[in-house]
Amino acid sequence: MCRGCCCGTKKKVPGVDHKAQLARLSAIDDHSGRPVPVRTSKCLGICFQANVVVVQPSQEGRVAGGRPVWLGQVTEDKLVEAIDDWIFEGGPGLSPLPAVLADHVTSKDAKKPKKRKKPKHSKSAKKERRKEREKAERKAAKAARKAAEKAAGAGSDPKPEKPKKADKPEKADKPEKGKKSKKGKKSKKGKKKADASGKKK
Repeated sequence: MCRGCCCGTKKKVPGVDHKAQLARLSAIDDHSGRPVPVRTSKCLGICFQANVVVVQPSQEGRVAGGRPVWLGQVTEDKLVEAIDDWIFEGGPGLSPLPAVLADHVTSKDAKKPKKRKKPKHSKSAKKERRKEREKAERKAAKAARKAAEKAAGAGSDPKPEKPKKADKPEKADKPEKGKKSKKGKKSKKGKKKADASGKKK
């Protein structure tokens, strides 16, 4: 049995009477009435499966092909009773493994399972959902307030329109540059005639 840093401690495995469990396993006898030796180990290496128990085969069981069987999470009285019954009947190599122990079979090379992702009902997920809900409520309240203000503005008297500026009188068309009026042409012609008549004289 492992009784090191993790196995056999209330901190790692609470709710188990570890001393009573060790005493119970130490009191096991085989089918011939001989007490079964129980050794404690400081650490068997697979602490995540505390408490760990390794059942070694007897000499007859090893000859029959039995090998050490590693059991993990041995924390219930019914499991200790099943180990007792199995050893009494012969143990590894001489007696089949009890069904109740089948799910507890492990090995010294067992790997710790990866941590699962937090489920949706975890505290952090609840906090995230609450934030999203509050954000949506604020947005809806803002939209409702804007709609109310718009409705209140439509019901009140409309603002008086500013008076339009009086239309300015259209400016008289100015003669285009480079063009001279007919009057100007006539006066120049008369001037030329007068000059010509003066020369003749």
